[in-house]
Amino acid sequence: MGHFAPELGTLDSADLGFDRPWDSITLHRFLRQLPAGIQVLHDAGDRPLRWVEPSDIDDPTDYLVDDELILTSGYPLVAHAEDQRWVDQFVHRLAQAKVCALGFGLEPYFSQVPDTLLTACLSNNVTLLQIPNSVPFAAIGLAFAKLMEADGAALLRTSAESNRALMRCVSQNNPEEQLVSTLAHRANCSVKLLDSTGRVRFSADNPNVLQLAAEPGTELFTQAALGEGASQFALLREGISTHLAFPIRASAARGQAPLLGVLQVGFPKDPSGVEHTLMATTLGLLEVVARERAMVSFTSAQLSTSLLTGSPQVLDEQQLTLLNLSLGPHQRKPLRALVLAPSKNPGGDDVSRHLAHLRILLESELVSRQSGAYIALSKIEPTDAAYRRLSKAGYLAAFSRPAVLSPGRTEELGQLLAQARGLMPQVMEKQKSMDAAKLPRTFQKLLPKDAGRELAQEVLGGVLELPAKRRELYLEVLRCWLDSNGSWDETSKRLDLHRNSVRRHISSIAQYLDADLGSAEVRNELFFALRFLP
Repeated sequence: MGHFAPELGTLDSADLGFDRPWDSITLHRFLRQLPAGIQVLHDAGDRPLRWVEPSDIDDPTDYLVDDELILTSGYPLVAHAEDQRWVDQFVHRLAQAKVCALGFGLEPYFSQVPDTLLTACLSNNVTLLQIPNSVPFAAIGLAFAKLMEADGAALLRTSAESNRALMRCVSQNNPEEQLVSTLAHRANCSVKLLDSTGRVRFSADNPNVLQLAAEPGTELFTQAALGEGASQFALLREGISTHLAFPIRASAARGQAPLLGVLQVGFPKDPSGVEHTLMATTLGLLEVVARERAMVSFTSAQLSTSLLTGSPQVLDEQQLTLLNLSLGPHQRKPLRALVLAPSKNPGGDDVSRHLAHLRILLESELVSRQSGAYIALSKIEPTDAAYRRLSKAGYLAAFSRPAVLSPGRTEELGQLLAQARGLMPQVMEKQKSMDAAKLPRTFQKLLPKDAGRELAQEVLGGVLELPAKRRELYLEVLRCWLDSNGSWDETSKRLDLHRNSVRRHISSIAQYLDADLGSAEVRNELFFALRFLP
């Protein structure tokens, strides 16, 4: 079928074949760092350079690793420089040991590279360098060490930035999709996130990775599902591509923890150690998100529902401790109730995704959905930075006034929620998060301007339909009469109208409004209505 059966591996497996971290150093790149006096007598092509090793023994192959640059003073050839067969065998052994190149130093034994050595390097296709006596072998080794150090620092920077990019995904609206695409981009691989049944939830392809057919893909998923966690995964090599699959479990403990999904990653070659670190980071974050979605602390959720719905409850020391632990690290800060609504519909109608995202943003486990809105208890402060963070994530929030909890009855939490609910219409109208503590505590402030204006036009409709001149007169008389507490004399004096004229106008207004102006309730309604008119 053209593929090997998948096998279970662990992070300690010896045969994973992960690339060395220094594969970015090649012979041609290294030569560009060296003095110009070094000549390339034969170029067998560019290839990875793993190490630089001086050696003056006849057969150093037992001490070599792949892709080394061997430096020799020529001492092994002193007695055999004219013996082409011996020199051929010497170079052939180096080629069999996968030596990257041979550097031949001039002086003290040879003033030029022997022709027999050049011939042997040509026939065995081994790169041959001529090194003048002005360039010490130690200088070449130091140059390689500096290049390796520079690449190591760059590798650490890239790895750190890639890990930060992965961690930022968790605070996005769609953390799992973001993690999949970010890993694919940063590690140059193809990524699939499967659910517990093997269905693809999110994917990011890489044109350089050979895609698995249905059968080996299913085998890889099945084998990964047998693994107990991130330390054990399924491995499958298809051609030159390498595919790995990691199980995502509902618990970090070993055993029969439910399978939440599988992360499949494909590389065009064996992944490097850094790429494997990125996979491990991604897997850890996916496990956090998956567990958060699959299982929220029942006790905390039950407690928050009871508190926010205003159910009479005595909060003992144990429950208060649980509540504070569920509200994140801000132990000494006051508590607030919040009502939130998506401003950009982030995450669609996926309630579980909204809940997981809001718990992260609000640093609180006490988030739930009630009556079509998201409500929460949190200790984050309603600052401009918090508003910007919520807005960027696609949410608008109404914050209640702060309160400090202590053991005892908790009816005040219901009052905090009422404050946040009362503020929410203004939040939606103005399309910005708001803090109840920064608004005047008046009944008029509880009603949004647009809603108040609409209601005012309905209440005052009989007068507003009159011709402009009479309408403005009646509105002015009504406003002044209400402000004067219904005093005919005070209204007459303030408007410079005769007392009888005021009575006549008020009588006409009552007829147009079909309202009993002798009722205090009606007068209050008209008083507020006038405040909402332009």
